[in-house]
Amino acid sequence: MDVKFGDVLSNNKITLFDFSKRTGKVVEVEDSKKLIIDIGKLKPDTQKQIKEQILDKIINQEDEAFLTDRSKANTESIRRNLPKKDDELLMFYQGKLSPTMYKVLEGALVVRNAVNKKEDIKDIRDLKWGISRQYPDIGNNMCNLVQRGYFDEHFQELYKSMVEEDDFNIVVYQEKVKHIVKSLPYIVFVDQYRDYAQIMGEVKFKLDKLKKYGAGKLILHGLSKTNVKTTLEILSEYEDDDTIRIQKEMNKAESIITATLIF
Repeated sequence: MDVKFGDVLSNNKITLFDFSKRTGKVVEVEDSKKLIIDIGKLKPDTQKQIKEQILDKIINQEDEAFLTDRSKANTESIRRNLPKKDDELLMFYQGKLSPTMYKVLEGALVVRNAVNKKEDIKDIRDLKWGISRQYPDIGNNMCNLVQRGYFDEHFQELYKSMVEEDDFNIVVYQEKVKHIVKSLPYIVFVDQYRDYAQIMGEVKFKLDKLKKYGAGKLILHGLSKTNVKTTLEILSEYEDDDTIRIQKEMNKAESIITATLIF
């Protein structure tokens, strides 16, 4: 099946459904404005084509696509109960994160809100488990990062720093966020809320732990010129260590650094 949706993208709003019990056709048109695709009935290679030709294009054009399932109504109900600041946070990231990452962010905010309200621990665990099960590569890490406030500040500042670059590409930002989220157990965030000794202590602790389990690398991520300077100071302590190889990347303004200690 050859999938081509160029004309549809320019004239219609796309809604993709993945209903496991849906009994309609694979592709339907509703109200002459909505193309409804039951992606659950499609072959894997066709699903891949849809992602490449529709989802990625919509993201790059900063339009909206909604992957909906049987829990959509419930999710919308929960979102209405989120604090105003969380709703504003979702508005900021809309169109900046991939649809999947955005959906996980929404769920992670629900978990954080339940924690802050001191709701039943079992309910909180069930919420987090559900996200982790549905998104095993990023779900749990996303919940942890949201709980620690990294999407309130760090990833917003990262976007604002990257968007100032002449060659800025939203897809590069999305991939960077995804990489950080997936690599969380192997990352140390260098920030202004801790002094040098505290950050260095975390680096040494994680290095020892990762070496013990043979993980092979530790990533340092710093945002702002001050944190870049701190990161470089930490790296200097390992320059003479023959068991560690250092790789680092900085933007032209030297306000973003990603450094990897490979061992």
